[in-house]
Amino acid sequence: MSDPGAADLAALRLRTPYEPRENVFESFFHSGSLVFAEPELSRILALLAAVPTPVCINLERAAVIPEIAERAAALVADYGAEDAALLDAAFGRAAPEGRPPFELPRSMAAVEASRPDVPNDTVDPVFAHGHGLVL
Repeated sequence: MSDPGAADLAALRLRTPYEPRENVFESFFHSGSLVFAEPELSRILALLAAVPTPVCINLERAAVIPEIAERAAALVADYGAEDAALLDAAFGRAAPEGRPPFELPRSMAAVEASRPDVPNDTVDPVFAHGHGLVL
């Protein structure tokens, strides 16, 4: 469909942003900015503005997602779940459970200002460590 606004619902599955590395060893690990870069962020926010959209984000590491969290119809974090497992939870065939093992910071500035040796040290996180659903 070329006009998302004509849809009743959209579903979006995202991966945590990262900056690819050229070094062979470094390429095995995702690192760098935790922010969705432009134009990707604008495309995501345009979709969220056009149609109710539940968002599932794979949090292999923390992500800076305040705008996405604010505008998504629902926000689900996964840590490597397969599509079938997510659909089972979405349609009530399985109970979702768990809590994030880290904060989701509000900005990269908050990440950079935090102390790297102190857990849960960012100012005003979007979601605190342990926030969310546990069944």
